[in-house]
Amino acid sequence: MQRREYLKYGGAIGLATGLAGCLNRLPFFEGPPEEETTVTEDFSPPDWEPSSLNLFKNVVDIVEAGADPSGQEPINDVLQRVVADNTAIVFPDGRYKIDQYELEDATKVGFVAEAKANPTFVPARPAAEIEDNMFIRLERVRDFLLEGIDFDYREAGYGGSIHIIADGNFTVRNVRVRGMMPDETLPNNPAAFRFEVRDKESTALIENLVARDGGHDGGNAVGMYVGRDHAGSITFRNCIIENFPNNGLYASSPGRVSDGSDGVVHVEGGLYKNNNIANVRIGSTGSTVRDVTIIVNKVPPSPPGLLNARGLRLRGQSGQLVENCLIYIGKDAGAGFGALVLHSDTGRATIRNTTIRVDRDDTYAIHALDPGSNVDLLGSTFENVRITGSASFGHTVFINGRNGTQFKGCDVTQTGRGRNGFKFENSSDCKLTDSVIKVTGEAVETINSSLSTANLTVELP
Repeated sequence: MQRREYLKYGGAIGLATGLAGCLNRLPFFEGPPEEETTVTEDFSPPDWEPSSLNLFKNVVDIVEAGADPSGQEPINDVLQRVVADNTAIVFPDGRYKIDQYELEDATKVGFVAEAKANPTFVPARPAAEIEDNMFIRLERVRDFLLEGIDFDYREAGYGGSIHIIADGNFTVRNVRVRGMMPDETLPNNPAAFRFEVRDKESTALIENLVARDGGHDGGNAVGMYVGRDHAGSITFRNCIIENFPNNGLYASSPGRVSDGSDGVVHVEGGLYKNNNIANVRIGSTGSTVRDVTIIVNKVPPSPPGLLNARGLRLRGQSGQLVENCLIYIGKDAGAGFGALVLHSDTGRATIRNTTIRVDRDDTYAIHALDPGSNVDLLGSTFENVRITGSASFGHTVFINGRNGTQFKGCDVTQTGRGRNGFKFENSSDCKLTDSVIKVTGEAVETINSSLSTANLTVELP
């Protein structure tokens, strides 16, 4: 027989853990939801210094080499002539028309903006005329640098994917996409960027990459994708990714239990906003998400019938860390599985010093799905996690089939009517300690689960 228990209001004197310090980055977490748009519009990457060209033996000014900076004639023939190992190609101010471009088996090549210049790459043909949607493909490159370049996709139907599949280190810095991906006519979930480091000993850095215009409603574009063959280490630092219908940062594929290469992914800082399916998703062993801001305050664009406005998603393997993050699901976000979701493929993870605000009714702040027979690992640890917001109805936290899940020093406040706190189902040996629960419904519900509590405060909000 199913065993169902409720923890009623009242209980021991508890420890309320505050996270006010980390809230300074986004003041709207302390204010009413309608204030948040005025806070986030000016979010931008920090200033940057260009990389030293002394890293390269040869430096070529693309205009001096014969390229047209007016955007009238494609520059592919010039690139074919001047690109070589140990060479930086420098782009002065201008618009550079590029047809489908491919580079393979190159070492120490750079495409770099001239100091204080703002060069722009423009597709020469509509995306539908480009083979495999591949605008730029770099394969088996090593020590590659892409820095200071804008990509202009503002003309309807123009754009495409940029792939960097490396056998060694590479860096992408201070790159911006202007305009939407032409995903309403493209098959196969086109990614604005796809990155992989296939050598286990090599690393990549993606820093200050900005793509705010995303894709179309009814489209299927991904912002940044890390393929399953990623085996090294890649860091996404201070990126801004918004309005993509098929994930903002889709970086869980290396953690596929069946066929992923389990390369590490680190996400540091940045803003991921109004992306469908997940704003950020990781899955490989040892991957981390730190100091990241995730916002869903409107219905994101989505493929037909596939709206799922999740914030952060963990899928695959175990040992991931989420730390010092801010996740907001607004009242107009649209339907979704939750602000922070642990997929059934995911094992143990650690989430700490993180604030989650949920204002949308009947939406989980934390949702750990039943792993079934896929994962034979202990549950996750949630430490110093603050949950706030005005959501009504449903449960704030749902833990399903996750033995050994622990909540320590957490503060859960939901002010909407009929809003419940924790629900543990088919989860044994769980702990809820040194925490505060302020909800209008049931504080804690257990179904076929065992839960120990200590130093717990339960009261009305």
